[in-house]
Amino acid sequence: LVVLSHAFERAFAGPEPGGSSGAPGVLLALFQRREYLEAELAHYGALAAAGHVVVVGAVGPLPELPPGVHGVAFGDGDARARSWLLLTVRGPYASLLEARDEHDFAPGEETLEASRAFAADWTVHRGAVLERARAELDRLAGAVDPDVLAGAQAIVADSGARPVSEGEARLADAAQILVAGLEAGERRAARLRLALDQARARAEQDQLTGLRNRHFLERYLGSLDRPADLVTLLVDVDDLKVVNDTHGHQAGDAVISAVGSILRQRIRPGDIVVRWGGDEFLVLAPVRTSEDAVGFAERLARIVASSHPDPPFEHLPLSVSVGVCTTRQTRLPLERLDAGLRLVKQSGKGHAALAPGRQPGSDVDLAG
Repeated sequence: LVVLSHAFERAFAGPEPGGSSGAPGVLLALFQRREYLEAELAHYGALAAAGHVVVVGAVGPLPELPPGVHGVAFGDGDARARSWLLLTVRGPYASLLEARDEHDFAPGEETLEASRAFAADWTVHRGAVLERARAELDRLAGAVDPDVLAGAQAIVADSGARPVSEGEARLADAAQILVAGLEAGERRAARLRLALDQARARAEQDQLTGLRNRHFLERYLGSLDRPADLVTLLVDVDDLKVVNDTHGHQAGDAVISAVGSILRQRIRPGDIVVRWGGDEFLVLAPVRTSEDAVGFAERLARIVASSHPDPPFEHLPLSVSVGVCTTRQTRLPLERLDAGLRLVKQSGKGHAALAPGRQPGSDVDLAG
């Protein structure tokens, strides 16, 4: 709708057929909220400076208006507060766009503002636009300077006195059909994007823990190795096979879920945690010093050790071992992380260890 309204305004501001640019027009723009009006004021000021009659309105109070722009404020209870209206008339050109707030939200949008749902009516049929223009100008009597109102009415009358050619009528019909088709296509595309996003989200989510999975991480990191200062933690749940063999796979699932929940709650904003495999999680964080990275991993291990799964498995102990590696590349240092895990397992499990050696592409000695 915003794109369509801007297209109507550009057509209004352009030269008349035949190249004449001096004929004045009238533009009436009524907004629901002051903020939307403020975003367009510079443009409307330029139209007024070019000699057009510009009348704007919004639920009051109005902002300071540019010279030549005339305003009308209305209350929340006014019918005009429930819609957004753009009406333009200039010579043989006329357009009308009215969008009614549905007070509903379209799913799948990334921002609240983008999700607001409107039902729109629009036309470029001159006769229909002029009929609405006369009605709207009559409603403005007493709210707008009489001379301004008379000037707008004269422009509308002049447009109405011009004959409507068969070509103009056919072009207006074609525009209606074209834009209606584009709108329908955009709605279909929006539904398809939403369905694809939902399918991708399901494919990239671990069903047991609700965390992202390795499919997400592969897409997130991309197929090419790129510079990136990262700390990577490979978190391995200790003795999960023993839990499964002794207490059953439901108990093992409870242990996995508990560890996943702790990691989700304890990582910092911006960190990434994924379930990497059956008993393994990966955590990616902005780079820290080697000492800070190991300290962070040790704290996670202690928090896990002091926690328990949900009932009826709260009696089961929790323990994780963590391999830690810093890197300046997006390629995951999996072999080095496994080496770090082996160090932990050999020294008693339940804590963290830094992967030994030097990380390729880094000038940081990861052996500490």
